[in-house]
Amino acid sequence: MIAIDFKIQVFIAAARHLNFSKAAQDLNISQPAVSKNIHELEVQAGRNLFERNGNRLLLTETGQMVLSYAQQLTGIYEQMNENLGILDGKTAGELRLGASTTFSHYIIPTLVAAFHNKYPLIKIKILHGNSHQVEEWLQQKEIDLGIVEGLSDNVSMKYEAFLKDEIVLVSRYGNPKVNKDATISAAILPTLDFVLREQGSGTNEIIRKALMQIGIGWHELNVKAILASTESIKNFLLSTDCFSFLSIHAIGKELKSGELQVVDINGLDIERYFFFVHLQGVIGRLPESFRRFAMHCIAENQLV
Repeated sequence: MIAIDFKIQVFIAAARHLNFSKAAQDLNISQPAVSKNIHELEVQAGRNLFERNGNRLLLTETGQMVLSYAQQLTGIYEQMNENLGILDGKTAGELRLGASTTFSHYIIPTLVAAFHNKYPLIKIKILHGNSHQVEEWLQQKEIDLGIVEGLSDNVSMKYEAFLKDEIVLVSRYGNPKVNKDATISAAILPTLDFVLREQGSGTNEIIRKALMQIGIGWHELNVKAILASTESIKNFLLSTDCFSFLSIHAIGKELKSGELQVVDINGLDIERYFFFVHLQGVIGRLPESFRRFAMHCIAENQLV
């Protein structure tokens, strides 16, 4: 593999984070090393690439122009390395994915591991964030392919349904508020205690709409705690008699161990899909290979 100038890689990381410390963490180097490489690049350019505005780091006009060319150079190097791999009869290069939090934490590790076993020469990089961030990364060409939990009206994006998900009501196994059949009526939901994700969560919005359709307002839920992650919610549930709505893909281990249980709600099913998303047009060979591989895994029931 032919590598692009390391100073360019450092600059792109610093421009993405607008923070030298985070760029250093991203590249697994020291902050002084980031500063040194940026300084050397600025000397070569003959201009400052960054400026400080109080505690904020901003790209200068020159920095924005250099970033545009740097991203194009990165794409050219990636395409060159892919084609070198083809000449050798090998599939090689770097695949950059962006995924929503639920997918990146609970589904993509198994999928990427299987893909790596089949294509060991492909380097895989994954960013995780909300759907809006994934779209931004695609537009900025920081990733090649995204996997998100919902659709947007962005006409520059193309979506393809990938994996069905179900949002289920969850509690600890043995919760005295759950009968032996582990079923409840939707009407008693306002009498239960809940722990939920923070406001702005995409999952919350899906739950809110589903509850509205059966005549239950979001404000009617008795929320005892609001936590920042699914893992923290699961740990909270294990020590309380509270309930939460979680993706079925996020609780596989706890269901197998018997720590958590799914509580069926009569008259309420909450379903959604994970979608592949990319910019309109033809995607590259590596992201297309990954997309086809993932779809095959789902079709053959090899993923979930």
